[in-house]
Amino acid sequence: MSLSFLATTTPTTTSVNNPSFDRRSSKGTHSVVPTLIRKRFSPTSCEQKREGNGAERSGIDRRDVLVGLGGLCGATAAFGNNMAVGAPVQPPDLSACRLANDLQLVNRVECCPPYGTTTITDFVLPDPSEPMRVRRSSEALAADPAYLEKFRRAVALMKALPADDPWNFMQQAQIHCAYCNDAYTQVGFPAVSLQLHGSWLFLPWHRYYIYFWEKILGKLIDDPTFAIPYWNYDQPSGMRFPDIYKNSPKDQNPLFDCIRNPEHINGAVMDYRYEFGDPNPTPEQEETVILENQKYLYNMFAENLFNPGNFMGQPISEGQTLNAPGTLENLHAIPHRFASQVERPRWNMGNFHTAARDPIFYAHHAQVDRLWSIYKERRAITTPEFPTEEWLEASFIFYDENRNVVKCKVRDCLDPTNLRYMYQTDEKAWLNIRRSYYAQKRAAPRSAGADELVAISEFGTEPRLLDTTIRVLVTRPKASRSQEEKDEAAENIFIDDFTFDHTDYAGFDVFVTKATEGLATADLGEFAGSFVHIPHAHGPSDHRNILHLGITYLLEDIADAEASEQLVVSIVPRSGVITLTGVSIQLVPKEGI
Repeated sequence: MSLSFLATTTPTTTSVNNPSFDRRSSKGTHSVVPTLIRKRFSPTSCEQKREGNGAERSGIDRRDVLVGLGGLCGATAAFGNNMAVGAPVQPPDLSACRLANDLQLVNRVECCPPYGTTTITDFVLPDPSEPMRVRRSSEALAADPAYLEKFRRAVALMKALPADDPWNFMQQAQIHCAYCNDAYTQVGFPAVSLQLHGSWLFLPWHRYYIYFWEKILGKLIDDPTFAIPYWNYDQPSGMRFPDIYKNSPKDQNPLFDCIRNPEHINGAVMDYRYEFGDPNPTPEQEETVILENQKYLYNMFAENLFNPGNFMGQPISEGQTLNAPGTLENLHAIPHRFASQVERPRWNMGNFHTAARDPIFYAHHAQVDRLWSIYKERRAITTPEFPTEEWLEASFIFYDENRNVVKCKVRDCLDPTNLRYMYQTDEKAWLNIRRSYYAQKRAAPRSAGADELVAISEFGTEPRLLDTTIRVLVTRPKASRSQEEKDEAAENIFIDDFTFDHTDYAGFDVFVTKATEGLATADLGEFAGSFVHIPHAHGPSDHRNILHLGITYLLEDIADAEASEQLVVSIVPRSGVITLTGVSIQLVPKEGI
């Protein structure tokens, strides 16, 4: 087993703060909620969309050795301060399916499956003798015309099935709507929506979802080796909209969807901190955007390798309501927004009611699934990320490739090879990005006033509206922690119990830097992470909203921050009306260390 998680070297300089390197540190100081469309509007074709569109526009360093050694240590469970205590979330009562919410509309919408009273059987893993399906990148499929034609034919056949066939393309898309837009409540808890976003259920549910989509496509073309592609936006060459999902005048491509952002499908680089309405990066900015994206990925893995709640979403039990997405789910919202139209109601990809109607949805979620697989591989621990029955016994219902309705448990999807699929081996350029990132950051010119000292105060006891950047002084549990202490517990920014309108889009970015006797420079410091919300139902309005961001190793890249007893946390609004109730820094025991 490799002893390193990331093959990288530590920057030779200690001063890396440079606000001019971050093009967006001053953006998002507005907070606007555009008017909702007051009608039911659910296009299933480009023609209907055009007729009904009345929406308005709006070397190896120490940290890497440590995280690579996880598999050599005993695994224990430590999920921070939000450990769920109770029974696992159960699958819905299909017969009780109701009209779902499109939270950008007034009227509820139909998303229920056509098999509500069917007998349900337990999912059985495929036989190990079945061929291994290898998922390749969309770029690889573009270079393989024969396989690409096979993929197109499978999707075309799915779209041509009768409208009430559970295998039909639209019926498959409705599954996402039903589970994510309030069509189901939790069994025994009629006031609690069954929601697959915002918790540790997000990744396993979507793994099953695209697994069955892939198996059905293979069945339609009678090819048990068929595998869907993934959108490899962790690679610089993949940070643009994939060519195979585009159309041309001579090509009626079944992978094409006209309800997309036309400004993004013709070569624009996707910024991992994109907000609706942001301009495309200029050619001069593209290199910086790609580098920042890769550093985002680096931090996401390095900080959270032994804090699965931070990476995958926090625990949730039966009867609970919680919106606590992990860093991977927050990142996943960006391609949804990038592919979506800016105009409300932001169909298809930008709205969970319609997201799965765009074939790019499945390539996107195959990439999310791939990143989870990489996370598990890098942890190198044989025990599950959450070794508790609450997670392992949580279950869902799907319609399989044999036309059976099956109950699927989380524990059965944790190893993709048991489901008889794997991902092609790709270079992971972001593993080696720290040297390049900080070299470019040091070389960038500093903006005027960057070194001017400003006074920073503590958050206070009263809630604060996030209508402009909020910078707060936060006391650390301990400064100058030893390496042994870092190995045992991760340092996290906790932004808990913030509130916002769940029927609208919302988001903010978080930065951290050192403080000197209550003062800090105008530079916001290092980017720690984001909260990115796409409207979806969570049931009662009193549920908790939680964001936890690891900063243990990030602080090593900020001059003198390790010795600071207080840090400055800056929260930059990007969208929505958000109210904060507090910011803290806490130590969370590492799992598996």
